[in-house]
Amino acid sequence: GSALTCSLVGAITIPLTFETGQWWHGALLGLVVAPVATIGDLVESSIKRDLRIKDMSNILPGHGGLMDRLDSLALVAPVVWAALRLISPVT
Repeated sequence: GSALTCSLVGAITIPLTFETGQWWHGALLGLVVAPVATIGDLVESSIKRDLRIKDMSNILPGHGGLMDRLDSLALVAPVVWAALRLISPVT
C-alpha cells in the first residue's frame, strides 16, 4: 500500500513541481522511496537493538524517541536528492 501511495503521489507531484519532470519519474521515485524508507527504519532498529536501548531520546516517550520519527528520512533524503538531480538538473 505504501509503495502504491508513494508512486501515485510522486506521479502527481513531480510534473507539477518540475518543468522537466514526467509522471513516470514520480512513479519510479515513489517505488524507490518506499523500500528505502523501510530499510532506514530497519537499520535504526538494528542499531537500537545492538545498543540494548528502547528509546533514543525522551522527547517523544513511547515512540522510540525522536530518531524513530526520522530514521526513514536518514536514507530517503540522499536518494531523493540524487533522483531529483537527475529529473531536474541544475543549469
